[in-house]
Amino acid sequence: MEEMLAGGVFYPDMDVSGETSRLAVARAESYNFLPPMYGASWSAPPRSVRKSDHGPKISGLSHLISKIKLHKSPHTRLNPEPAHSREPQGPTLTFVKPEFISQPSETLYRLQCPHAGVFQCRLTGLVFQMEGEGEVHYRTVQWEEGQLHSTGQTSAGPLFNIICPQGSVCQLHLPHCEIPSGEGLKSLSVAHVSGDNVEILPPLRVTDTHVVVNITDLSLWGLVRRFIPFLTIRGQVLAFHKLVNPQRPRLNLIVLPQNVPLQEVERMQRESSYIDVCSDCTLSRGEVYSLCCDVEGYKIQPKRVQVHWNYGPNYHPTFQVFLSTDTEEVELRLLERGGKGEQVWAACVPLTGSSSARQTEHAQKGSAEEQLRSTRPEFVERVTMPVLDDLLDELLQERVINDAEMEAVKVEAVRKDRARATIDMVLKKGSLSCFVMKTMLAKYDPTLYTTLGFQ
Repeated sequence: MEEMLAGGVFYPDMDVSGETSRLAVARAESYNFLPPMYGASWSAPPRSVRKSDHGPKISGLSHLISKIKLHKSPHTRLNPEPAHSREPQGPTLTFVKPEFISQPSETLYRLQCPHAGVFQCRLTGLVFQMEGEGEVHYRTVQWEEGQLHSTGQTSAGPLFNIICPQGSVCQLHLPHCEIPSGEGLKSLSVAHVSGDNVEILPPLRVTDTHVVVNITDLSLWGLVRRFIPFLTIRGQVLAFHKLVNPQRPRLNLIVLPQNVPLQEVERMQRESSYIDVCSDCTLSRGEVYSLCCDVEGYKIQPKRVQVHWNYGPNYHPTFQVFLSTDTEEVELRLLERGGKGEQVWAACVPLTGSSSARQTEHAQKGSAEEQLRSTRPEFVERVTMPVLDDLLDELLQERVINDAEMEAVKVEAVRKDRARATIDMVLKKGSLSCFVMKTMLAKYDPTLYTTLGFQ
């Protein structure tokens, strides 16, 4: 008995020749046995063959394969057997940097797609396949872990709220952080969240970097996986330098899965500056890590941390490094098993408090006072009451002002009077306080910050 494979389905006792060959191919075509990511072209045996003239006997499987020539097609709607692929799929990929607005509570992205095609966001790694022109709006939202637990899945990436008014998006590619040779690839699925309902979908295909899924409507989409203890993934170590108090240099290091967008983390690091260093590493779920430093006079807290994947909304420091004021750079290493295992990450981190950078920073602080003073009338005229309240709360938190000073300003009920009281109080405190306020204004009202001519 010979078995034939047609798109993953076996048919026993099939002998393909003459009219039987045409019947077999037509049956395979009618049942959509051809893989959905491909189209097929084939040539049937000559129609002049008579029923009585069957010709030479040909093996069914080899004959069918010889008659089918596969070619790629970008139009895919179903794929019952997701496959891992290392090769580019579909049309040419276009990389686009989206417009984005970073707010204290969220970052909003807008991607303009001028025509049909495949477009990748340079900031989040999201890929959109478009059937036509459209504008895509998206942001990350918090996972409801209770909903996921009821499905037996756990989050494997950020949850994205995606909107396209034109309805042009037909396919999503969600970035993952699995190691191509690891066991995590086969555990990935796609979650479609609508209200209280969570639908778990098999992927169309999985590449080395993305999970692909066809969509018919937009709402909340994210990656999930079944729980695998001690799973190893691609991670990242992000370094931030705290700017508010230059007398006590401090590095915040955040250890995360690689598919967490940098912009989402930066938004949570108030008055901190991102330091661009090599960030790639490998991380194992539940592993205990320790951070080591090669200079004297430093303090690291905590001494060791058990890492669990975090997809927001809060990204707190995993480690904090306190250094002396004359430290210009520091060598850091991340070790497994609480410092007794292998090194998974190492970097030389330059401090923004180094001699040359400190001079630039001091110059900025001096100019900040001059800029605030020269733009005082326009600041009073344009700043809104909600922004003033945010500035006062932040100034209090950073100890630029005290409780009594804050209450004295808030007594002013008229917006312009409160604006005058706020900026005059900060100007009296010197260049450092002016620099802090200028930095906060960039966060809470970037439009006003630009309008005032600040850099």
